[in-house]
Amino acid sequence: IGVGLIGGSIGFALKSKSKNKKSRIRIIGIGRNIGRLKIAKKLGAVDEITTDIKKGVKDAGVIFVCLPVGMIAETVKKIFPFCKKGAVVTDVGSVKEPIVREVEKFLPPIPYPLSPAFVGGHPIAGSEKTSAKNASENLFKNAPVILTPAKRTDKRPVKIIRKLWETAGARVYVMPASAHDDILSFSSHLPHVVAFSLVNTVRDLRFAGSGFRDTTRIAASSPEMWADIIFHNRANVKKAIRKFKNELTKIENVKTEKELAGILRIAKLKRDKCWR
Repeated sequence: IGVGLIGGSIGFALKSKSKNKKSRIRIIGIGRNIGRLKIAKKLGAVDEITTDIKKGVKDAGVIFVCLPVGMIAETVKKIFPFCKKGAVVTDVGSVKEPIVREVEKFLPPIPYPLSPAFVGGHPIAGSEKTSAKNASENLFKNAPVILTPAKRTDKRPVKIIRKLWETAGARVYVMPASAHDDILSFSSHLPHVVAFSLVNTVRDLRFAGSGFRDTTRIAASSPEMWADIIFHNRANVKKAIRKFKNELTKIENVKTEKELAGILRIAKLKRDKCWR
C-alpha cells in the first residue's frame, strides 16, 4: 500500500529474489493515484495494481503499509477486517511507538493464525528522492531494518517479516518501539533537523561549496514527509536537539585551539571507527 521509493524497492527486491524459484510471489500495488501505480507496474515493481484497498489486500499473505507515519495506524485499522486469516500486516514508518500503541488498541483477541497479525517495521534506507521511478532492488542491501512487534504479536509473524527483509538483503533487528524512537531521533531525525536548519541559517548559498552541499543533501527531502516524521517523534527529537545544542556550546566556549582540535578529533575517530 503506497508504491513510492520504499514500496517500489520492496517490490523490486522481492521479485528479483524469487525469479529462480518454482513458485514466484505476486505483488499487488495499492494506491490512490492510478497514474503513479501504472508507472510502478510498467517499471516492474509490482505485478498488478488497484485503487481498491479492500480488493487489494483480501488474498495477500503479507501487506506492507508504505504510507506517511500519520496515516499508517488508521490504514491498518481499515484493512484488518478484509485481511485473510494468517495474513501479516507490517509497515515502514520512521516512527514506531505511536503506530504500535494505536494498532494494539484494535488488534483482534483471536490469536494468530486464526486472525491477521501486525508487526511494526522500519527499513533504515532511502533517499531524498521519492517515487517508484527512483526505486531499486538493492536499496535494502546491508541496510538495517528494525522490527517492533506489539506486545501481543505472535513470534511466527515476526519470523515471516524478518525472512522477507533478509531476502531483500537487509540486516534485521528486533526491539521495543520506544527504543527505536529514541535511537532514531538521534541518528536519523536530528540530522534532518540540522540539515534543514543549516540551510535556513546561511544567507547566501551562491558561495556554498561541495562540503555544504554534501552536508545538507538531506535538506532536499520532502518537507511534508519529514514534518510528519519529526512531529510524531517530537518528544525524543527535542531531547536530541538539546544534546546537539550542548555539543555546539562546547565549541562556542572553547578557550584554546588545542581544546577545539580535541573536540573535533573525538568526532573524527568516532566516525572513522564506523565508516572507514
